[in-house]
Amino acid sequence: QYIGGVEHAILHLLYSRFFMQAIKYKREKFISPEPFKGLFTQGMVCHQTYKDQDNQWLNPEEIETNDGINFYVKNKPNEKVKIGPSESMSKSKKNTVDPQKIIKDYGADAVRLFILSDSPPEKDVQWSEQGMIASYKFIQKFWLLHKKIIEKISLEEKLGDSKLLDNFTNTLIDKVTKNLEKFHYNVIVANFHETYNFLIKEIIKPIPKMSLIENYTKILSLMSPMVPHLTMECLGEIGRKDKLAWPILNPVLLLNEKFKIVVQINGKKRGLLSFESEIKEDDLIKQIKKDNIINKFIKDQKIKKSIYIKNKLINLII
Repeated sequence: QYIGGVEHAILHLLYSRFFMQAIKYKREKFISPEPFKGLFTQGMVCHQTYKDQDNQWLNPEEIETNDGINFYVKNKPNEKVKIGPSESMSKSKKNTVDPQKIIKDYGADAVRLFILSDSPPEKDVQWSEQGMIASYKFIQKFWLLHKKIIEKISLEEKLGDSKLLDNFTNTLIDKVTKNLEKFHYNVIVANFHETYNFLIKEIIKPIPKMSLIENYTKILSLMSPMVPHLTMECLGEIGRKDKLAWPILNPVLLLNEKFKIVVQINGKKRGLLSFESEIKEDDLIKQIKKDNIINKFIKDQKIKKSIYIKNKLINLII
């Protein structure tokens, strides 16, 4: 699997193919000369560009603003700055952000989390101070949640039911693993927000100590590729200092996720159908025709076209 920015991918692929072909020369039993089965071209990190009155590029740290609309050269309130389009960060245009300063202000984990959460990895990332702050706040929230879990572990609870927690953890393993394979990193970040919302409510209930530690360890392991510093600190505090392993899915404990599909007729919402498992377009249309409430909008009219967003929405053009 080759992963690389669009500006480098072509030459990298040419070089790698050249070397593989060269090594294969006169070796009939050599492995396939094609080094990669898949190509994934990632987006670039973008930032607004700035110029002074002499048309010279300015670094973001060289400008200031009071209202977020009008920008001036720092310490020169009479010299207005021209705002250019958002472009991929480059030293020549000076639209870069100093990583050392950002890491000092927010921590490396928050930077990683923001870049991964901003948009799908094939799209460009629009650098945003507000986005950075949001990621930083999430990490602080999770740390406070962690302290509550540590407190609960210290209570030595043996009673309680962990079935819901077991089910949630296994469903999370399933989701994160599949999203990793599909490069849906921003969706994984959304999964972690769901995890926070679930845990903050669940830890109020009685949960056996060992079960809580086991499930929490698995959740932290899933989070570790994205926020490694936070998760290692949390794992250390619950006494898990051994080598991390990717959690193994127990299919028996998976939650049956319901798929709620919005049904539109000529672009207007006419109903909402729920299904226990994924459903194909043809089968979905059959179910719509069986539904008395939705079918009255179709009556005996012919369906000319259907637009189906899998397990989310279908729009029937009649």
